[in-house]
Amino acid sequence: MAIIGIDLGTTNSLVSVWKDSRIQLIPNSLGEFLTPSVVSFGKDGQVYIGRIAKEMLITNPESTFAEFKRNMGTNYIYQAGGKTYTAQDLSALLLRRLKEDAQNFLGEEVREAVISVPAYFNDEKRCATKMAGEMAGLHVERLINEPSAVAMKHHIQQDVMETFMIVDIGGGTLDVSLVEAFENMVEIQAVAGDNYLGGKDFNEAIAMDFYRKQGITENLLTSCEREIVLKEAEELKRDLSKKQEASRSFFLGGKEFSMDLNNQELIHISVDLLKRIAIPMKKVISDSGVDIEEIDKIILVGGSSKMPVISSYIRKLLDIEVEADDTPDESIAVGVGIAAAIKERQGDVKDLILADICPFSLGTELYDGSFSPIIQRNETLPCMRTSYYVTVKDNQRELTFPIYQGENLTAKDNLKLCELKITGLPRAPKGEVGARVTFLYDINGILDIQIEGDNKQTVHKLIANKKMGLSEAEIKRRVEELKKVTMHPLEKEENRLLIEKAQSLYQQANPLVRGQIAGMLHYFRDTLEHEKGRTVREAYVRFSVFLEAMENNRIEFADDDEDFWEKWEEEIMEQDMEE
Repeated sequence: MAIIGIDLGTTNSLVSVWKDSRIQLIPNSLGEFLTPSVVSFGKDGQVYIGRIAKEMLITNPESTFAEFKRNMGTNYIYQAGGKTYTAQDLSALLLRRLKEDAQNFLGEEVREAVISVPAYFNDEKRCATKMAGEMAGLHVERLINEPSAVAMKHHIQQDVMETFMIVDIGGGTLDVSLVEAFENMVEIQAVAGDNYLGGKDFNEAIAMDFYRKQGITENLLTSCEREIVLKEAEELKRDLSKKQEASRSFFLGGKEFSMDLNNQELIHISVDLLKRIAIPMKKVISDSGVDIEEIDKIILVGGSSKMPVISSYIRKLLDIEVEADDTPDESIAVGVGIAAAIKERQGDVKDLILADICPFSLGTELYDGSFSPIIQRNETLPCMRTSYYVTVKDNQRELTFPIYQGENLTAKDNLKLCELKITGLPRAPKGEVGARVTFLYDINGILDIQIEGDNKQTVHKLIANKKMGLSEAEIKRRVEELKKVTMHPLEKEENRLLIEKAQSLYQQANPLVRGQIAGMLHYFRDTLEHEKGRTVREAYVRFSVFLEAMENNRIEFADDDEDFWEKWEEEIMEQDMEE
């Protein structure tokens, strides 16, 4: 029985399988490989998936939903026909249709799938994806990061030793990975991304430019009219991938309108979006420790990578060869199919090894509310790490371990997974007894936690295949607790700004630098709480100088090149058109 690979995309989804000694894409009922990730609840009581549903974005906008992948693992509710749905509900309906297409193509029942997810999906979003698969009647043991899937596909095709960066920009998400590949090994060095940046945002920027030029107030339009503008904006964007200027004509409320744009104008209205692409690129280089000169090339994938303004911008950032994937819409699906074939031990790919990494840090909360990572982000999987924690009070009999995932220095700002406790510790002076906390995180995203106290008590927890966010009751309790908190002097603007800056730098720093930032931040907060006057001022100046030095040592690109923003270079444009 075949295991299928599914690229569950924001804009389109695809299915692949190892068949007849090669990876094959599976067509849907229309004979197409791309199935729009759109679900519509028709007035006739039927549910429509794919191309038909996409058309219903205009004809039945109130009950038609797209781009719901961005809300996976959240409490966002969609309403249609008097019923409510979550993003995983809609994804399950889409996956069920993809499963049916696969069964029709293969002529046999399909029970298992490997599904791709953005590398920067946190645990809630990953578990929601698995849940959607199970709801669709698929066993989903394995998820694979989208850029990791592309890396496998690329290495199989090239079969050379190289270091490359993958920039995967799709309809709704951006992923960046730094990869080292050699022989039968594909090793992911670092990942970063933006779960809320993709082609959708460029469509909206074009639509907003249209409203501005025409003097139209968006809120005065009907939902149907807004969908028409967005659809025309998307088509205009596609036209600009083939030529330097484009125009679309369409009707709103019986009146004809024209939407005109060229690539230079697209650059200007998308400046903020383009600059956001540079952020995860800087992050993966910094986290990996790889010098820019060691990167052989940058590979662009995802439907939005077809935009010449994006490839030109990335080419401006780094003096490195930029290579557009030959099938950017299909690359992830092919890679996921390879992952499924490896799991099945099929064909020539069965011996290919993917060394993936942990995309987020995993750890616990300390007595002062700070986050103590046990497994750092970008650790190679599977990974096992142990940390030892001690009591902070004399005769303390128990230790509580809230388990979090994330990059924020304050534990409660991260995603809480669970809470474990060791009790019955022997009475002793503070710091003399404690517990060892061991995390084992595997390639399937399963976290195995074991805590052993000095009293030999052991607590074990396996976190897998379920949603582990804060419950509604816990969220309400937390809100009520925060209402009782009085403002402390450290909340003064200049001090607060410095603390926020430190926490921001902490999230972007590698583990070595993180320790330095955490230490300095702890010192600064302690000074604010227990000192005043000149001592506080001196601590402020010392901390400011330290953070400035940390910021100056970060990887930076020339993303403010005025030549790029002010003048569209013909030769670059022509080069991108040829590619």
